[in-house]
Amino acid sequence: MSSVAGALEPCGCVQDMLGGVDHFAALLAHDPTRARVVLGAGPLLFRDPTLEAKQRDQDVLKARALGEVMSGLGLVGWAPAANDWAGGAEVLAEVTKGRLDLFAANLGEGFSKGRVLEVAGERVGVVGVSAPSGGVPASVGDPRAALAAGAEWLTAQGARIRVALVAMPRGEALRLAEAVPSFHVLLVGKSVDRGEVNDAPTPPLRVGQTLVVEAPNHLQSVAVVDLFVKDGKYTFADGSGIEVEERRARLDARRRDLQAALARSGISADDRAQRQRDLQTLDAEIRALVKPATLPEGSAFRYELVEVREKLGSEPASQARLKAYYQAVNAHNREAFKDVLPPPVPEGQSSYVGVEACTACHQSERAFWEKTPHRSAYATLTKQSKEFNLECVGCHVTGYEAPGGSTVAHVEGLKDVQCEVCHGPGSRHIGNPADAKLISVPERSLCAAKCHHPPHVHADWSVDLAWPVIVGQGHERTPKDAGAKGGG
Repeated sequence: MSSVAGALEPCGCVQDMLGGVDHFAALLAHDPTRARVVLGAGPLLFRDPTLEAKQRDQDVLKARALGEVMSGLGLVGWAPAANDWAGGAEVLAEVTKGRLDLFAANLGEGFSKGRVLEVAGERVGVVGVSAPSGGVPASVGDPRAALAAGAEWLTAQGARIRVALVAMPRGEALRLAEAVPSFHVLLVGKSVDRGEVNDAPTPPLRVGQTLVVEAPNHLQSVAVVDLFVKDGKYTFADGSGIEVEERRARLDARRRDLQAALARSGISADDRAQRQRDLQTLDAEIRALVKPATLPEGSAFRYELVEVREKLGSEPASQARLKAYYQAVNAHNREAFKDVLPPPVPEGQSSYVGVEACTACHQSERAFWEKTPHRSAYATLTKQSKEFNLECVGCHVTGYEAPGGSTVAHVEGLKDVQCEVCHGPGSRHIGNPADAKLISVPERSLCAAKCHHPPHVHADWSVDLAWPVIVGQGHERTPKDAGAKGGG
């Protein structure tokens, strides 16, 4: 795993999103007899290197839950990064003590240099180094010297297979692989991560005899490296065709660019047709990529990037821990934010009135809205004990944290994605419905700007395809044909 960065599960409004510790746990549980080592590099516990005061308690609860889940999955150790200190050294120590090992040979006292394990009759040695970006409460030494010393230590311990965990910028990690060519596998993670953006996959490559791998952040996928030892030889030939993987990554990147272009509104019919033809050509090229059918003679490695998706299923223990986390957050935030009200409405501005007030004049629009997924947006949270979750509620209510709107614990009359999410607060519109300037007619881009943007939807999500779901019979007005009534 690389740069999990606090990702317990994906947050999104479409099916089969990438990520989810319960799905990763199901992947591991699928073949419990398989000899394996679970490792990580880069930030694990927190999404950002600093915590917002308002959300600190929730983020710490999440870090504890994530630590417990990873311990249950048998995470041997990980090379930490700046985010892991976001809650302070005390929280990091509390989350890891007795559960998880931090492998950071260059961070001084309190950190393990690594570990040697017996795996399928082989001695596998793991060493980690970290170059966390920003200030951290640790003494950061030279990662190159520490990794070289770690390699010598592993050899002295009888480790015949050596793995390095490196939390630092990729370019520095590659130079480190060149400088210390003693490892069979080097796993790269970020030195710091920020925000919810999902990174695209990075293809594996070889630096000398070292296989360098880096999985996408937020547990979208995991890098699986199989090592086949034959005749006691520990030089591993390429059994997976990583050149094929590199080519696939480049084609996948072009494919995502085309999908994004197709998803944009305003594209001409000719351009759309050409891009669709280009997409078909790319898909054919991707399908034509073939990995080696058989392993080469002698010892070899095989690499695979495995997507963490819903189709893997859910492992019960991890799923139960997720449920307990959401219930704990709900209980905490319900009490912590019970007195937090929305900002007051400035003089002369509108406040939020709720769908019931709109219905008096817009009955057909209300009838249409009742049939849309927006109508049950809040119910999807309550079913999962997420209605007080600060990461979720904002996209499932109306007027969140806006003047005269709602807050996490005060959503009376403003549950769900109602009229005023798109049309703006409506109190003055009710008082003077003839004035079209008192209510908004939304552009389609509002959907993506507010909620429906990656990683909450797939990269190929199209507002053009989604528009008929929210605009239809009884609610057909668009920016182009809206009249004096201000749009329905």
